[in-house]
Amino acid sequence: MTDQSKPAEAERATFWASRVLRRSLFDADGSTVGSIQDILLSPAPAAEAPVLRGFIAQVDRRRIFVHQARVDAVGRDGVHLRGGTVDLRRFEPRPGELLVAEHLVGSSTDQGTITDVGFTESPRQAGTWIVHAVATEPRGRLRRRPVETLPWSAVAHQFQTDAVTGDLARLRDLHKADAAAAIRALSEERRAQLAAALDASRLADVLEELPEDEQVAIIAHLETEDAVAVLEEMETDDEIDLLQEMSPTDRELLLAEMPPEEVVLLRSLLTYHEDTAGGMMTPEAIILSPDTSVAEAIARLRDTDLPPALTVRVFVVEPPTTTPTGRFVGSITLPRLLREPPAHTVADCVDRQMPTLAPSSPESEVAATLARYDLLAVPVVDPANRLVGVVTVDDVIVRLVGSPIRR
Repeated sequence: MTDQSKPAEAERATFWASRVLRRSLFDADGSTVGSIQDILLSPAPAAEAPVLRGFIAQVDRRRIFVHQARVDAVGRDGVHLRGGTVDLRRFEPRPGELLVAEHLVGSSTDQGTITDVGFTESPRQAGTWIVHAVATEPRGRLRRRPVETLPWSAVAHQFQTDAVTGDLARLRDLHKADAAAAIRALSEERRAQLAAALDASRLADVLEELPEDEQVAIIAHLETEDAVAVLEEMETDDEIDLLQEMSPTDRELLLAEMPPEEVVLLRSLLTYHEDTAGGMMTPEAIILSPDTSVAEAIARLRDTDLPPALTVRVFVVEPPTTTPTGRFVGSITLPRLLREPPAHTVADCVDRQMPTLAPSSPESEVAATLARYDLLAVPVVDPANRLVGVVTVDDVIVRLVGSPIRR
């Protein structure tokens, strides 16, 4: 979602609720389909600004919810949608959610009456907009002070709604495994409320620690756009496990909302049985061509947010380097790279005897291979010797031993 109400070069540009309330809602072709009635906020921990979750629009005498992911731009004339359909179900607010016009504008604070709410893009998550400021004016008829703009933190108590915000604050500082255990102990209703309030990245982390059937139950309570955002934040192998657990109808509904190139990859991975190397692998690894320099290989290992098991080894293939790759050549560990001259290429030091697995290899063979060769990750190659993915030791441990949460 972009803001068309400020110059593109403006730093931390703010758009105000008053700019869009009672303005038009436009489809991707520029035709008016309704009008914006309100802005919906998700609750956040006390120290964090509330998140703009979407807009409430009047369409054909019905108030509907328009998820912010559906919005292409916010301008002086109103809200412009991306392509695709809009859910026309009647809007029903959830516990913990706030409506800007209904709940905030006109409310009294120590600084005066709130007249407007400003939003800016989150510095931590691109495409997400958060409450940035509020405008207030003095109460009473004799107004000697002009309208004043304050940071949202000055009236943060106005954004605290119920116990959901308290639960969010407690979950924020927990390890993801402990957060998953805490959520699992809640009632189904409270669990659904928290899931809807957590940001996509945090919820993805928590879901990865839960059994797949419980993941499906939580995802089922989310809006389609929110569910897609969570799936896209998950590790690919965990994402595949979750999609496999869903009903075909629900799975297709989510796949239809994902980028086409991502869907092609996911569909190829969904063809493998979950108890095989193909069903356990992830396509996310550091894959390089033979002419890559040692210096660049080390830089790639340093500049990554992949799981630890994938950050100590690079995999070398003939082009292309996206899965399924060209012919698999071998791999190199980080300690070996550190002993090589930076200007050398990875072809000069690649281990060509690296053991591999077939996509159909059963999980017992995967575990045996990792143990026999003392590996953290093992490549999976197809009959044409193309790299199609990598299985990590942590995924094998979870499947064969389980964790306290999964048992």
